[in-house]
Amino acid sequence: MSKISRFFKGSGSAASKGRGGPSPQEALARLRETEEMLSKKQEYLESRIERELAVARQHGTKNRRGRFIPY
Repeated sequence: MSKISRFFKGSGSAASKGRGGPSPQEALARLRETEEMLSKKQEYLESRIERELAVARQHGTKNRRGRFIPY
């Protein structure tokens, strides 16, 4: 049993080994990158919603047999 406990005792996360989190500058840079990525994703999704709504309106008023074809 002691071998197993020594095996698991040696493993741990980076924080428990003395390495702290990223520096404040690195954290801010990463947050800015994440914010930029999320805003681009939001713009893409909003434009896709508008396209799909336009297709749905077109088929809903003109061609009732029209099928929605996903992109």
